Amino acid sequence: MTGVISVAAVDDHPIVLDSVAGWIAAAGHEIRVVGTAATVDVLLAGPGRHADVVLLDLDLDDGTTVERNVAAVLAAGPAVLVLSAADKPLAVRAAMRAGALGYALKSEQTGQIQAAIKEVAAGRGWISPRLAYIFATDDAADRPSLSTQERRALQLYATGMPLKSVARKMTISDETVKQYLGRVREKYARAGRAAPTKLALYHRAVEDGHLPPPPQPRFPPSADREPGDTRPRPSGYRGNLYSATLRCHDPHSGVMTKWARSAG
Repeated sequence: MTGVISVAAVDDHPIVLDSVAGWIAAAGHEIRVVGTAATVDVLLAGPGRHADVVLLDLDLDDGTTVERNVAAVLAAGPAVLVLSAADKPLAVRAAMRAGALGYALKSEQTGQIQAAIKEVAAGRGWISPRLAYIFATDDAADRPSLSTQERRALQLYATGMPLKSVARKMTISDETVKQYLGRVREKYARAGRAAPTKLALYHRAVEDGHLPPPPQPRFPPSADREPGDTRPRPSGYRGNLYSATLRCHDPHSGVMTKWARSAG
């Protein structure tokens, strides 16, 4: 995206909120802070609801859950970049499943967090390089362990490639691809996360870090602007009717996937 990126932050540690403006200021005029609060509800009651990106801490003392907080922020309009000290794969997956577009650690260098803000503001996913490694090697009970070939078949097939094309890409037979995908489905079923359809496989692949999340529109379809908010709507915006075709490039498979989103 072009222009200044507006950022708001939610954290129940005052020292963190006080420091946000300082290290964001180091980015020059590219990023500005428009609001901070100790809870999501307080932030969304003020100017923070109009931010492009909300930096959200996972462990707030108000008893709310990450799922509830991410959903509330997304419903208001901003994209969510989790900024947390938690580096456990379960916490990362919970946030990404809830709809967060990025996940950064508080221990990141300032430049890394600034880069994450810019990526999320542009509708692209971003995960800390450190977490990407943890995520890829996670052996949690609900995250099936896939072989290299099973993972490759999942990536290609779930991003929209026909089975025959997957076979050609992997230089194996159609039947072997079916076997790989069958094993993947069986493993997810045993883990209690069944994936009987191609779309379900895609969701599992994103949840477990095998594929990046699709880019999100800057303004969700359901988010009508508040009075006085004159920011331009994205191309294709028609009140509550919004449709867009988004393109997501998977660096693992090299596949460019089109995603059509619509809401009414």
